[in-house]
Amino acid sequence: MRELQSACSTAWHVGVVVVLGAVLHPELKAFYHSGHGDMKNTVSAIDTWAACLLLWALSLGAGRSTLPKREKLRWAAPPGIFVFLVITLATWANFLSYGCYAAFGPTELVFVYAFARIWHPAERQRPWWHDLPAVLVTALGSLLCVIGGSFDASPVAMLAALLCRACQALMTVSLRSCCVALASGSAKEEVGVLEITQWKLLVTALLCLPYALLTEGLAPWRLLGDREFWFHRSGGLLLGSVLITLGFQCCTVGLNRGLRSPVAAVLQSALQPLFGLLLLVLLADGPLRHQLGLKAPTLLDLVGLGCMLLGVLLTAGTAWRRQSRGERFLQS
Repeated sequence: MRELQSACSTAWHVGVVVVLGAVLHPELKAFYHSGHGDMKNTVSAIDTWAACLLLWALSLGAGRSTLPKREKLRWAAPPGIFVFLVITLATWANFLSYGCYAAFGPTELVFVYAFARIWHPAERQRPWWHDLPAVLVTALGSLLCVIGGSFDASPVAMLAALLCRACQALMTVSLRSCCVALASGSAKEEVGVLEITQWKLLVTALLCLPYALLTEGLAPWRLLGDREFWFHRSGGLLLGSVLITLGFQCCTVGLNRGLRSPVAAVLQSALQPLFGLLLLVLLADGPLRHQLGLKAPTLLDLVGLGCMLLGVLLTAGTAWRRQSRGERFLQS
């Protein structure tokens, strides 16, 4: 019964993380379209600090590891820095072209494959051709979407989207190393997932705030004190981004409790881009396509999206096979 409850909890967290992660960026795109494209980085700072403060409030009654704070920070800082880069690049890519950003989502699997084999010895022990079909199909799908051209795939938008996915993969790989390193030692020194998430998000928030002030100044913060802003739909969209970020971070904590399973880890990185692709196709033919800067996908785009969908499914299938053989995913 306990194993069933754990599996259901993990499945719930996977679903929420996937949905919220895909919904956040079109929601932010609608906010930018409302005339607030000049406070993109300020919104990121507000979202991360709100999530960080909530996580610290929720952990007040939780136990703390006796491991020195310097050691926790040493391991949590790299994934925290990569999260900051992901947020910055995702904001830039989403502002340039939401369609391009969403269409290139599955390329994260290609970067994860490459970086995992560089950083994790256990991955290098596996035959390199096991994951090659998924990597090649995903890369082909991305190329077809670029050729199709209906997702505003300008060189700058493509660069921003690809850099964002590369940093997302680096965050995934470095976070796994962080969890493995801080889980070793005695029971008192073992750092829990909630505490790791707090330190990681604290590093991210500390970077987001000065970056927002340097790039956008104090004007966006003064706008937050305007009553008309909150009575306009812009206030609701900003509040929505905060709530989505809070829910995403909290459910990520719950999901990380199940990341000892390779299936849970791969499903998160595979299903979220997949859901983003499906949402992209639906929105491209919907009433919000003009606000999101989308065009109806061409036949070549649909073929490319189908290839990336196949790459996601092949990756998930490989994860299931590895689970059945007792292999560990991204284990250093």
